[in-house]
Amino acid sequence: MDIVAWLFSALLTAAGVLWALVWFLIGGWVSTLLQIAVLIVVIYGLKYGWRRAPFEIWRRTQSFGRFFWNWIRAREPDTRTMAQGPEVIREIRVHEFGDINISTVMSLAAIVGLWCVAAL
Repeated sequence: MDIVAWLFSALLTAAGVLWALVWFLIGGWVSTLLQIAVLIVVIYGLKYGWRRAPFEIWRRTQSFGRFFWNWIRAREPDTRTMAQGPEVIREIRVHEFGDINISTVMSLAAIVGLWCVAAL
């Protein structure tokens, strides 16, 4: 009988540890979402005033909700239609004068910095 009590105690301890982990994760998510909600209410309250803010929050939430719901309902393209001959879409981006990426900027900054140090 002691073995049954010992096994039951070990099972309860393991379940308690698992529940504590789940509660820790869910509590962090809930806390984060509540902080974001409070931040949104404060920003909209300062931007639109306390009388109009709830309406604006509701209006924006509905549009975001529709976007999120459509994103959830979206499906992957059907593989049968892809096997029949997928249409190839290529995007061609023309670089205009002045277009430069951050990697190039950082490389040029390092070269200029080394050149300045060498001049000293």
